[in-house]
Amino acid sequence: MWTVLRLLGFSGVHRDAQASHSAKQYHGLRNQGSTCYLNTVLQCLYMTKDFRTAVQSFKQDPQDSNQGNAGLLLQLQNLFGELNKVNATTEGITESLSINNVYEQQDAVEYYQRILKQIVPQVSQKEGLEAFFQPSQLDEDNWLYCDQCDQKTETETWNEIEEFPTVLTLHLKRFDFDYMQMRHVKNHCPMEIPPTLQLKDYEYDLYAVVNHSGDRNGGHYNAAIKSFEDNQWYCFDDSSVTKYSVDALQKSRLAYLLMYRQTAPSRRNFTLQKLLKSTALRRMTSALHNRFIIAGVTAIRRMTSALHNRFIIAGVTALRRMTSALHNRFIIAGVTAIRRMTSALHNRFIIAGVVTTCLVTVMWRMFRLRFPKS
Repeated sequence: MWTVLRLLGFSGVHRDAQASHSAKQYHGLRNQGSTCYLNTVLQCLYMTKDFRTAVQSFKQDPQDSNQGNAGLLLQLQNLFGELNKVNATTEGITESLSINNVYEQQDAVEYYQRILKQIVPQVSQKEGLEAFFQPSQLDEDNWLYCDQCDQKTETETWNEIEEFPTVLTLHLKRFDFDYMQMRHVKNHCPMEIPPTLQLKDYEYDLYAVVNHSGDRNGGHYNAAIKSFEDNQWYCFDDSSVTKYSVDALQKSRLAYLLMYRQTAPSRRNFTLQKLLKSTALRRMTSALHNRFIIAGVTAIRRMTSALHNRFIIAGVTALRRMTSALHNRFIIAGVTAIRRMTSALHNRFIIAGVVTTCLVTVMWRMFRLRFPKS
């Protein structure tokens, strides 16, 4: 249940309200058709002290080029002013958010994020809680290039929170896709909602829960909110606002969005800052160490490759020289043999010629002796 969360932060410093024993009178929002998702989100924002103060103190800048955001802020300002006195309506908000069909139910978390992104650009959205701080290994296809060796190397990424949010919002993963039924189904399992969260050295107290009854195709939203003005819990259900028992949040099957407010930082806050800095320093040192190792390994590989190539080249050169020498030797031997054969034949022809000449001379003389001239 806690594996998929969304963290959204508001700027500003939270100041604890003084407890009041007298109950505060709160007002509801009229449902235009199926706008319970919007009413619930708006009530949660209205009951967030820093957000309400920022909206009420907003003054439009005539030179502001982003009139769309200013228009929504002015509508929220008017709405919050009405909620201080009577049950209000949300026509101005639906128009600013371009909601054309008020009878079509939407997701409360989606419009919570949409409002914040439109009017608070610096709002941060991060995935996970415990997993958010854990380093992760990138797939090989996403490895980054090393500055030293200019090669893709194994890459590790991590996240750190430099400034902890005043308001921490956790979106519970109630809907998932069922491959057996081939459709989205809702997880109705009960869960223990912790009244307090410890994030590093910061403590957060639960102050709002958005509930959803029904399934993905339809249902109803309402909100259980703890007032910062009297520390009492109330249930905001469209036009109805009633007292609420915090015990009803235990083993809740309806909780869909949890909102926590940061309390005073721990006395050990300085330890957190040192820890974050030392952790970052260790990671930087580790990264440099890894780079040196990678650079060393790369250098060794290059040297080995160079030596290997040199040995190959030397071997090929030696082989070529040996082949050339053998080739030359064979040629020389062949030429020498041919010369010798030619010389022998030449000598034989000369000797044969001489012998033939001698024989002819002898025969001629014998012929003259036998047949003298008459």
